[in-house]
Amino acid sequence: MEKLQNIMELFIGNAGGRENAPENSGHLKKYDTAYQTGEYMMLSFTRVDSVTGDLLLVDEDITVIMPADQINGKPYDLRFRAQKLDDVYCVKVTGIESAGKIVYVSHQAARLEKRPEIEKELQKYLSSKEKTPLIVKGKVLRIQTKNVKGENVDTGVWLDLCGVGIPAFIYIGNWKKTFTETLRGKAIYGDVVDVIVLERVERKNGMYYYSCSRKELVQDPWESKELEEKYHKGDIVKIRCLSKRENHWFGEINGLDDIQVFAEYPSQRHDFAIVPGMEYMGTIYYINAEERSLKARVFQALSLEQIAREDAEGNSGEEEYADMEV
Repeated sequence: MEKLQNIMELFIGNAGGRENAPENSGHLKKYDTAYQTGEYMMLSFTRVDSVTGDLLLVDEDITVIMPADQINGKPYDLRFRAQKLDDVYCVKVTGIESAGKIVYVSHQAARLEKRPEIEKELQKYLSSKEKTPLIVKGKVLRIQTKNVKGENVDTGVWLDLCGVGIPAFIYIGNWKKTFTETLRGKAIYGDVVDVIVLERVERKNGMYYYSCSRKELVQDPWESKELEEKYHKGDIVKIRCLSKRENHWFGEINGLDDIQVFAEYPSQRHDFAIVPGMEYMGTIYYINAEERSLKARVFQALSLEQIAREDAEGNSGEEEYADMEV
């Protein structure tokens, strides 16, 4: 698998790390040499054309251009110009205009050359009886959602496997070992994650993708005693709402990474709305590491609007809010 690792590091090893892109010397000769030999170059760009989406790099007196359709093989949505500009690319020089000192490069051409080698290694692994998991890198492209009873529910993450354009998918249940209600803020475009390749999935339309998992590669917070050391039944905590369901909602507690809280809606005595993104004060009433379950009830909204509304209604609970942080 050494060949696969070398190719993968070339295409995805520096993703998200512009500082790793080599400095350019400003000489046309190095581009001409790369053009003649087919050598790959690692480039980061400094400007994106607002009309065409082309990426540009001014290297002293030379202008390096990567056309928009040469990034991933087709024109991209111009709303994502900043994302494209932020990446570091493994490219091939595809043309040189010596008179105008313009160099054309293509990331897509480099990907197409190396993709068959990666696919061959993947198929070799999947068809063998090798029990050692094959761990590769994937670049997050987007979160897949599904409409369920009028709500958008995250179902998984699409990846560019090994950075050469191989489609891969992580089902939300394989994202981590703990329950994952939402992937927003956890899987971000451009993030590079280690994954285990599970199988190749063929679609009816002739397309395919590789099913992957990362949960075996991340720490399970329930397996440590940190949770029981930090929190106990009856503790009052701040809970930020992540998402809502019909009979309950999910939140997170500061300091409890990757463990989501099952929360009840406020009782009639506490009349305030639950809004995703807002924080609330609540009490932990159930915590069980074996069942991997953490439940809480909220009794106070941590918002200026709530305070103002209850003050206007003549609420007598001024003491309750006296020490509240807003």
